[in-house]
Amino acid sequence: TMASHPKLPSTLPSQPALHDDVTTAEQLTKLAGRATNPSETAIFVCAFAECYRLYPSRERLMMHRKRDHDSEDDGRIVTWNE
Repeated sequence: TMASHPKLPSTLPSQPALHDDVTTAEQLTKLAGRATNPSETAIFVCAFAECYRLYPSRERLMMHRKRDHDSEDDGRIVTWNE
């Protein structure tokens, strides 16, 4: 059910950064992940009815809303692409 999903606040509390004395330069070059930006990675989050599902475009998100929420409401979308 939707109620069993973990919930995060929209803004997480800040913390001081910790200095990493363990990771080597070689390890950093072998990392699997990397930082991205809105032009490379589109993210649209359905914040409708506490859903929080991720979609690669506004169009896909709206298809989800119509199918899963029986709604064409285009509000409550979280994205960094617009």
